[in-house]
Amino acid sequence: MKKIKMLLWLIILGLVALVVYQNLKFLMTPHTITVNLWIQQYSIELNIGVMLLGLFLAGLLISYFFSLAHRFRTRKMIRQMSEELTLERKKVAELESQLGKSSRPSPDASTDSAGSAEPPASASQPHQG
Repeated sequence: MKKIKMLLWLIILGLVALVVYQNLKFLMTPHTITVNLWIQQYSIELNIGVMLLGLFLAGLLISYFFSLAHRFRTRKMIRQMSEELTLERKKVAELESQLGKSSRPSPDASTDSAGSAEPPASASQPHQG
């Protein structure tokens, strides 16, 4: 499975490299970006490829920060559930030890007829009446 996954990633990487190579002229074209803040105007000249890469990384960062709250909540929930599981396992161990103490056979239990394989005499005889 790891080999298949590696092969798929290599194919995807190869396709991305092919697209970049075939569009290298377009990606290296400089483009001026202007931001007007009404107080001051900023202009910067960037290649389109650098701009696309910057926007891609900005999107990754934004999605990472939005997922942080969910990650913290799930980590807290896992910690709480682990603590509950530990407590429940302790309770189970305690109950099993109590059950083990109470279910030990007493010396009187070996003479009890309830454990014998033969049915009682009254049950094997037909009812006469």
